[in-house]
Amino acid sequence: MRNGGLVTPFLGALQACVSVLLTMCYGFAARRLRLIHETTINDMLGLGVKLLLPALLIVHLGEQLHLGTAMNYIPVIVWSVLYTSASIALGHLLSHLLGLPQWVTPASSFNNTTSLPLLLLHSLGSVGSLKLILRNGETTSSAIDRAQSYFLVCGVVSKTIAYIVGPKMLQDRGDSLSTSEERQRTASMAEDEQLTEETSLLPERARQARTSARNLIRQSTHWLGSLFPRRVKQELLAPFESPFADVAIMCAILGTVLGLVPSLHRAFFFDEEDGGIFNAWLTASVSNLGALFTTLQIFMVGCKLGITFERMVAEGHSGRIPANAITTIFVVRLVLWPALSISLIYGLAKRTRLLGDDPMLWFSMMLMPAGPPALVISGLAELAQASEEEKMAIAKTLTIMYALSPFVCFSITGALKASEAVLKEKG
Repeated sequence: MRNGGLVTPFLGALQACVSVLLTMCYGFAARRLRLIHETTINDMLGLGVKLLLPALLIVHLGEQLHLGTAMNYIPVIVWSVLYTSASIALGHLLSHLLGLPQWVTPASSFNNTTSLPLLLLHSLGSVGSLKLILRNGETTSSAIDRAQSYFLVCGVVSKTIAYIVGPKMLQDRGDSLSTSEERQRTASMAEDEQLTEETSLLPERARQARTSARNLIRQSTHWLGSLFPRRVKQELLAPFESPFADVAIMCAILGTVLGLVPSLHRAFFFDEEDGGIFNAWLTASVSNLGALFTTLQIFMVGCKLGITFERMVAEGHSGRIPANAITTIFVVRLVLWPALSISLIYGLAKRTRLLGDDPMLWFSMMLMPAGPPALVISGLAELAQASEEEKMAIAKTLTIMYALSPFVCFSITGALKASEAVLKEKG
């Protein structure tokens, strides 16, 4: 892999993309062959969102985040907010100029930032592509773990923004949720409807404990928000009204505490002989749960697309998709953003010290804006009470875009070679 050409890293990236697509196709085939029921798919998607992803977030963030690496996560947070906000603005602009349906805006704004890139990292590691940007003495597995923590932080930021502003994009223009009562209603609807992933998986007493903890957090945040003007308060509290954000933010905070407090970091993530009294049993068990998320979630995305295909055939109205809508989403998500992010991050990494000296950070940030739309777009359509025709058009768009997802191999190749070039220059 350590040659100056493009063919070898491109073939490695292509193999990784095809591997991810095949995993999705296996899920699609499993549903088409009736090997899995729709209720099971919904339960497993809910399990991933409510249990497996939080476990993955806590372990990876806590393990990789410590006092020596904390500064690496600031660029990730800033970049996640910036590119997501810019994607929203760009989506609005293109939809207005080209007269596109409203659902094109969120489809252009929010890409898959968790399951797809996490599985791609494993596939890239298995074909050896990441060896191009490993530091001296570093193993591929440790580099992948670090990159996963970056993508998970990006995913928390991106999805939180999606749940705050996404439903508004799919409502009639000019009709926005502005009052706290409407925000509360949206959050309540999301508990039951978003992606049908939120079915409670906990026994009654555990649900009551979770509700009490959530109410305590909300009371505290509302008290804090009462110190600010009404408009500012609404924006400050918006993330805590999201059904995804309350879990994700709490897990991110827990992982941050475990990582940054030296005694806790040692107890949970060091070897037992070095003081890791919880590592071999508690941390390992949570890590085992988190490890199930990546492949299972991509498989379930395929199953979900299988259900969509069945409904399109059964209901007869599949929702018309303008060719310029698909073209716009494809160009924004798989052409424009990869080109912009690779160029920008390459320039910052080469000419400044803002992004540190970690090539996996550069590589991850280059890829964060790339990829097909997130499946959460379907859930946002439910929250906005979109028409059946719009929902079916969104579902067809997601199917087409995931079928085109191997095109991200060009972005991967560019990010690998750009990161390698900076590493050689600084090395």
